Amino acid sequence: MLAKVITRKAVSRGFGEAVRYIARDNADQLDEPRPEMGTLQLDCPLDTPEDRQTAIDILDATAAAARNKTARGPVYHVTLAWQEAEHPERPQIDAACAHVMQTLGFAGHEALWALHRDTDHDHVHLIVNRVHADGHTAKVPRYDWLLLDKAMREIELAQGWRHSPGPYVVVQDQDQDKPVIAKMSRAERAKRGRLEDGPRLSNAAKAAEHRNAGAPSFQGWLSGEPAQALRVAVQQPGATWQSLHRAAAGYGVSITPKGSGLVATTTLDDGRVLAAKASQMGRWASKSALENALGPYVPPRGPMPEPTVAYAAALDGQRASLRGEPQHVGIDPERQRRRAERAQARTLLAKRFKAEQQASRMRRPALRKALTERHRAERQMLTAELRQMRATAIAEHKRDGLLPQVAISYQAWMAAGRREALQKQQAAERRALTAKIPRSEVWRTWLDKQAEQGDEAAKAALRGIRYREQRKSKKYQQQDGIEGEDLDPLRKLTVAALDAQIDPKRQLVIYRGQDGQEKFTDTGPRIVMHDKAADSLEAALRIASQKYGGQVDITGSSEFRERAARQAVRLGIKVANADLQAIVVDEQARMQQQRAPTRATKESRDTDQTHERKHAESRSSEKTSGISPELGDKPAPAPRQAAPALDRAAMPKIQALRDTPREQAIQTMEQAIGRWLDGDRSSGPVKAFIAAHDRATRQGGNGRALLADVVDRVFTRRGDGVAADLSGFMSTIERQRKREQGMGR
Repeated sequence: MLAKVITRKAVSRGFGEAVRYIARDNADQLDEPRPEMGTLQLDCPLDTPEDRQTAIDILDATAAAARNKTARGPVYHVTLAWQEAEHPERPQIDAACAHVMQTLGFAGHEALWALHRDTDHDHVHLIVNRVHADGHTAKVPRYDWLLLDKAMREIELAQGWRHSPGPYVVVQDQDQDKPVIAKMSRAERAKRGRLEDGPRLSNAAKAAEHRNAGAPSFQGWLSGEPAQALRVAVQQPGATWQSLHRAAAGYGVSITPKGSGLVATTTLDDGRVLAAKASQMGRWASKSALENALGPYVPPRGPMPEPTVAYAAALDGQRASLRGEPQHVGIDPERQRRRAERAQARTLLAKRFKAEQQASRMRRPALRKALTERHRAERQMLTAELRQMRATAIAEHKRDGLLPQVAISYQAWMAAGRREALQKQQAAERRALTAKIPRSEVWRTWLDKQAEQGDEAAKAALRGIRYREQRKSKKYQQQDGIEGEDLDPLRKLTVAALDAQIDPKRQLVIYRGQDGQEKFTDTGPRIVMHDKAADSLEAALRIASQKYGGQVDITGSSEFRERAARQAVRLGIKVANADLQAIVVDEQARMQQQRAPTRATKESRDTDQTHERKHAESRSSEKTSGISPELGDKPAPAPRQAAPALDRAAMPKIQALRDTPREQAIQTMEQAIGRWLDGDRSSGPVKAFIAAHDRATRQGGNGRALLADVVDRVFTRRGDGVAADLSGFMSTIERQRKREQGMGR
């Protein structure tokens, strides 16, 4: 188990923010799963948002009664995380939280917890009120993180969990033959092999990896291959500072002194310089260790070799790998072109983000200065106005026979109200400016804003981030689903028996059956199955074939993968999984065997027809025996069969079918789409399409079936190349309907 104290830059004086966050009651958390919650020394249910608000009010009321206030506020927030595949039950969570509170000196205080199970590691958020019900405030221990690590080992021993690495370790007492908890230094833990894997990264480096969706930070990259190569260079006989500098230059790294130590730096393509302590590569790379081995520091001299491996190139490669873009053998040129277009769109999107951030940083000081000067002028004007009002009011009150003290008091009240109103107005303007032009914006927050404005590149980047987050889950490969390369922007794909609903916030398409149940969900590069029925599987595979260029990967249980692979073969869809090729070959052989009787029947029929033709030719030769040899050698032309006479009585019926309201509506809707695809982007085709669709549905037609037939006809006549324009037409239809209903502009 691991424990972490959650601190905030701005100390919250209340419990509302923290409780709503762990309970996932905020507006941006409504799609996340509801956590299991519990309380300690707090007699209050937590089942509904109203119950949780009552708990917040109780905690705030207790904190307000504190006899002594502290700078850190009354909220103490800590998380307890179990290892992978460990799933605590409610009694174990209650016992663990109570033990933590006892260790920190918070026994008897009000607290509540929430269990989150939506990550690889189950973890509990524990929020404690530092103010006791009797009014005294408990101090936070100075080394609370160290006490928490020891408490984790104690909980692990008591509840039978695996031991996590930390300052406190569990060792076997040889005298008493039982495990005991002992504190060990990092050097001693390294000697005993009890250190966690990987380099020790700073909080800034960890935050950078989080922003880059898991791509390595410069510290983490430096601790890998470059550190190994530089250490070999230092250990070579006759090594000097110049040989170390040349080895570092091969990785685009410079080693320079800073303060009392050394730093390793690299420069990115955009001019940014990234730095890490040289000792990040290991103790051998500290300044004292290097000077003991190489002598006093000497700066690099002369030309240095060009880098063969640089952090920027390794970062781009890792990001491409995280985006799921391996260069497959045999990929078709069209797919390569689309992939290159998406890569270029992402590059342009990143450049636009950097440019906007730079422009924002440059524009912010000027706007802030102008706002400050305007606020100062407003305060000066108000001061002058209040001074004039005070003199006038005192004179008026004196004429009315009132004492000057009364006039002064009244005017002080008036002035205080005016000043307070101005202060609130100016504070609101400052907050509005900060919200409009923040100091810095996180990449994902910026993507969310761009996606809301309809930027397709931002939507694709968000889908990629969510997809990478999903792939990190250990449960991913055990989940039944079909995936492939997302070739086109997210669009609504129609299957006649399904209802497709787009979730614009999560960028998902949810497919439901006629019974309203979810059949599967299209997340972009992956279709997640919820219903394993044959019709749902076939529909999902057909959609995957249309989206992913006829090739899919299948994940999940062995039974599902075999069913899906065989169904894909029957539908003519290529299965990319190498371990399913034996099933693919077996299904293809089975299909050939099933076709064999049909093929034999067809061959027999062809043989009979050949015999009849030869017999007819022999009779024809007998009849033409008296004709000249030149004419007799030429085969007689086959007599043209007369077309069957059209039943005149059936013609009115056919004409009636063509004149049905449904057929008329389909023709009108198809004509409207044709006008749009041919370049007419006015409101005429849109309104004609809507009018024909609504008229047919009012007469009893099925709206979804109409759309399916129209789209099928358009694709049949114009090909799949019109998919993007057709998707834009459908989006325009939705916007027009919202305008007619008064829901949008």
